[in-house]
Amino acid sequence: MCSRGWAYIVKAATIILLCNMAVQLMQTFTWTFAVAETADQSILASIASPFAYLLVPIVGVLSWQLAAAAVTGFIAKENVVGTLAVCFVGLENLIDTEELALMEGAGVEAAGIMAITKVAALAYLMFNLYTPPCFAAIGAMNSEMKSGKWVWAGIGLQLAVGFTVAYLVYTVGTLFTAPATLNVGAALAGLAAVAVMVAIVVMLIVRTNKKLRSEYALDGKKREYAASISEK
Repeated sequence: MCSRGWAYIVKAATIILLCNMAVQLMQTFTWTFAVAETADQSILASIASPFAYLLVPIVGVLSWQLAAAAVTGFIAKENVVGTLAVCFVGLENLIDTEELALMEGAGVEAAGIMAITKVAALAYLMFNLYTPPCFAAIGAMNSEMKSGKWVWAGIGLQLAVGFTVAYLVYTVGTLFTAPATLNVGAALAGLAAVAVMVAIVVMLIVRTNKKLRSEYALDGKKREYAASISEK
């Protein structure tokens, strides 16, 4: 316990701290290195905004803050919490900790904070849980598999699983809790993405099985030929 605790302290004082500092700087300045008037004009917002569209089917809102946190999570999953804390600074003053909900009349819109539902928060959590854990784990995958193709395949599978699980959690949960708030367009787009990912996985499985069967058949013929030669 002490060794693992110390390892986390070292990690928090190096990787996580440096990442949060970089996030803070990118959120503060524009590409011209001028202080951004709003966070939406910052370097971080411009980088994360394209990824935000990919998260709409699983969180229901277009939020570059959530996208930025998910991206920094590839460095270390602890960075997800740190990035959210930097992007949503002051959010703790607008939350009722007893109800776990944003307080009425707290000026959420004025603060520029994107509110998401509890179901969306759970879906976002599931997405970050199943996606690739961190660069260190990906490095371990590379050393074990010794194949760049299989490493990328593993990363793609983890991303597909994370998106699929998060999509199902958000869509099904929203249909049960607040069906009127479900974005039908985003839900259909997410369903199409899930269908494509499932089709790719099934196609790869079928192709691999055919390849294995042909290799086994060829190996069997070689054994039969070797046996016939030895008999002669």
